[in-house]
Formats: sequence, C-alpha cells, structure tokens
Amino acid sequence: MMQVMTSLLGVVVAIGQTEAPSSNRRAADKPAATRTSTRELRIDSGALRGLVVGEKKDVHVYKGIPYAAPPVGEHRWKAPEPISPWQGVRDCFEFGAACPHKIPALFGNIPEMAVRAPFSEDCLFLNVWTPAPEGRGSDKLPVLYWIHGGGFVMGAASQPLYDGEELARLGCVVVSVNYRLGLFGFLAHPALSRESSDKVSGNYGLLDQIEGLRWVKRNIAAFGGDPERVAIFGESAGAMSVLCLMTAPDAKGLFHAAIAQSAAGMNLSRLHEAPPGQETAEQAGQRFIAACGLGGSADAAQMRQLDAKVLVQSAPREPGPGAPLTLKPLALMLGPIVDGRLIPDDVNHVFAAGREHPVPMIVGNTKDEMSILLLGTRMPADTTAYLRKLKDDFGDLAEPIARTYPVEDSKHIQSTVIKLTSDLSFISESRTIARTHSSAGQKTFRYQFSRGTKRGFLQSLGAHHGAEISFVFQRPIGRDDEHEMRVSRSMGRYWINLAASGDPNGKGLAVWPAYRADTEEMVDFGEDLSILKAHRNDRLDVIEKVLQATPAGGRHENKRR
Repeated sequence: MMQVMTSLLGVVVAIGQTEAPSSNRRAADKPAATRTSTRELRIDSGALRGLVVGEKKDVHVYKGIPYAAPPVGEHRWKAPEPISPWQGVRDCFEFGAACPHKIPALFGNIPEMAVRAPFSEDCLFLNVWTPAPEGRGSDKLPVLYWIHGGGFVMGAASQPLYDGEELARLGCVVVSVNYRLGLFGFLAHPALSRESSDKVSGNYGLLDQIEGLRWVKRNIAAFGGDPERVAIFGESAGAMSVLCLMTAPDAKGLFHAAIAQSAAGMNLSRLHEAPPGQETAEQAGQRFIAACGLGGSADAAQMRQLDAKVLVQSAPREPGPGAPLTLKPLALMLGPIVDGRLIPDDVNHVFAAGREHPVPMIVGNTKDEMSILLLGTRMPADTTAYLRKLKDDFGDLAEPIARTYPVEDSKHIQSTVIKLTSDLSFISESRTIARTHSSAGQKTFRYQFSRGTKRGFLQSLGAHHGAEISFVFQRPIGRDDEHEMRVSRSMGRYWINLAASGDPNGKGLAVWPAYRADTEEMVDFGEDLSILKAHRNDRLDVIEKVLQATPAGGRHENKRR
C-alpha cells in the first residue's frame, strides 16, 4: 500500500466482517413492491433483472452481477474462473459483497466513501448503469469501465461516490467492478509461484479486472453497450491499474481507450528481484504470511486454510496520524507486481519503449494531490528543519530541490511541501506517461483539475487527491452551482467522447488540444476551462532528475524498439 496513505485517511476503526460465500444471492432487502424492476435480460450466465431508477425512470441499474466464480477455498490466490450459470431469474437489486479490508475512520465521516455492501471473499461482482432502452435508440452506446482506488488495499465499487446513474444519463453504459484487495489480491509467495503453471504469484486483483473486461466483451451488448467502444478509467490505485492494463498482454483488445486520473508513480516491486536493501515481492509475501502465524515453510494448502479475518488483521500497517514527514515518493507495500508474465516489465519502461497498447488516452491530476494525504503529518518546524529534511531524504539533490521549492518562512512550509510531494508522487508520473504515449504516436490528452471540494474541512485542502471524481460522475457537492455543473458536464462528455470516438472533443465543448512534445498543452478544469502550456515544467524537470537517481522510482529514457 502507498506508505502514508492509510494513516493520512485516518485511524483504522473497523475490520470488514466476512460471511459465507453468496454467489447466488438474489433478493433485495427492501420489499419488491417499493421498487420497479426491469424486464428480464439474458447474459451468458443466466437471466437477470435490475431496477428502473430516476424521476423519469430513464436509467436501468443492475447491481451485484457475478463475473467470475467465488475466489474462495481452493480458489483463493488463483486466477478468476468462470461463473457457473444459475437457474431462474437473478434479481440484481443490491451491490455484491466487497473484498474484506480495513476501513479508515475518515470514510465514516464522508458518506460518499462508505462501502454499501457486506464483506466477503466472494466479492467478484460488477454493476451496470445504462439508459433505459426507450431513450437510447438503436445504436450501441460507448462503455466506461470504472476501477476504484484505495491503494489496492481498500475500497469497493459500491461506494456512493462511484454511483454511475448520472453519468449513464449523459449517454453511455457505466460498469464498475470489485476486485481482490490487499493480501487476497496481491500476495506473492514462493509456494504460490511453485504451483502456478507460469511460476508466478500475486496480481490476482489485476487478473480480476481483466476478467471483468472479458465479461464486458461477451455481455455488454445485452445492456445496450458497444463491446468495441470500451474505455477503462480509474483514480489513484484505479489509475495505476489502468496503466498496468495498458502494458498487460492479457488485456490486449479488451478496451479501446484509457483514462488515468491521479496515478501515483509506478514504482512496482518485482517478483524475484529487488534493489540492494529491498525485498522481492515473494520475500515480502513470506513476511506477511509469517505475521499470520505460519512459518516460512508453509505450503499453499496451509495458507488457504487461514481465516479471512486473520489475513485482514495481518495486512501491513501504516504509521498513525502525526507520523513524521517523508518527502520521498509514495511506494506500494501491497499492489501490482512486475512478474514477467502479466506485467512483463516496469510500466514506465514499457511506455518509454512504445510497447503499451496503442489506444487513445486521457491522463492527469488534481492541482494539490497531497494536501489530503498529508493530513496529520508533522511538518518541519522552521526553514532550517525543512532544509535538513531535504538533506536527509535527498542527499546531494537537496540543494536543487531547495532552490526549486523555496520556503521563505515557517508559514509557507506546508504549502511548499504539498507542491513538492505532489510533483514527486503524482504529477511527474502524468507528464512521463503523456510524453511517452504521445511520442509513440498515440492520441494523448492531459489535464489538471484545480477546483476544490465544497464540503467541511475539505474546503481548506484545495484541489486535493480525489477531488475530481464527483465531477466525472456528475455528482459534485455544489450541484446547485452553475459553474460546478458546467465543469462536471464537460468532464463527463469529454470522458464519454473518448470512449465513443477516441477523441474527447465534440459538439458544444471547448477544444481540448492533444498533448504534443513541442507544445505540451493541457486543459485546466478550474473556475472555467483554460489551456496551460508546459505547466510546472521547470519544477518537474528537477523532479525528473531526483527520480532518475532513486533506485526504486526512476523514470526511464525514451528508448524504442
């Protein structure tokens, strides 16, 4: 997991409870008389019904559709397998279970982030929102496939922030997917590698995402979607997933456009190799399993006997609020792994060589990414302490960083640290991906989101990490604000247009210029839409040198085959 991520979101106050597998759960909690169900619809695993929603009854939603067999028992830590067909008609009225995980306290204070589902290892469900048939005409609609964030250790498609109703109303089919998280989704271990036909382990969560895309390929036409116009989009860990899928051979042909919102630097661990002083993914997995009470010689069968609660409780823990500041780039403790199979090489290496999937792409960030992620972190007390911290974290590179990110007095330390860490961990990655993907001859569109959130303490954090999500899903806090809704509508249409045609531009929208090396133009979603050129390049050039000198986090030269 991203170091500092959990601690910055809040103290863990609860652990997702597990329940018996329920892959054939049917009925909803509310009486059927209070709902309007859709007509029966048939997919490759059986017949199902959803709900008709909206004041105008203009959107159909199908929740909790299983897209793979339950990954439980002997199927834990294996690639997803086909779902067994069910008999009768399945009522898809409720979200399917979420993968068990720790729940940060902050989620309880933000209703949009609450997981609206039980917790179970039987969690491979997806949801579909689509305009009602009578309102969408005969043409198949573009599809947006959402991959949620949460540092690969928390979150679910059932969080209200990701409700696809309003976005679907703009003229697309929205799919959101659950995938395995934490130790369930990304544990690598020698015992698991030995039993694999490819001699690899980990990346089960990414395999789930790919299986969900295969489900879309086979079934989305039944919901009015076009299987040949699918865009994957995600934020934070979801955006990192998007970049991984862009390099995964198994995902080839399953999507036709990609949108990465606030991907952190792709500093992935390797299955069998590690820089000096660091662990391989398998070594880290052995340590995680030892924390569950099993010895280093545990075999796969013993590991699969572990209770799900033990795996949740034994997952890596982050330092609590008030932890000392680290200025180094965020790193993953659990997440995607360069295994030579699903992820063949470092993601940035693949992009630099022009070997990523050749699809059009939107990539970008919020302006103040790290403001929310640094909540509760102890800042340097004065300018002397700030310079000392730079020296401790960056050695000989501290001097150019201090010149680029100067602090005049203690009042400006926090804002400067936010700029520095945002550039290091997020914005530099977006520029790297935009540069390499556009240099490969692929349509690339870059953005910055600079609007804040109109809710409580979040208003003081500027355009923080995740601030754009509600705008993309057409659910900004200020829905009665004309400016808020204009920006939200524009973002939704740009995203849909990319899926529909490979270009975000369209009728009634301001022109979004493609990103090119000679102009480096990008859109800023601020009070109004504006165009930025070579934005932050002076700072990001310094950051590039810092990252190139960082063994686990360097960017790579643009060397193509």
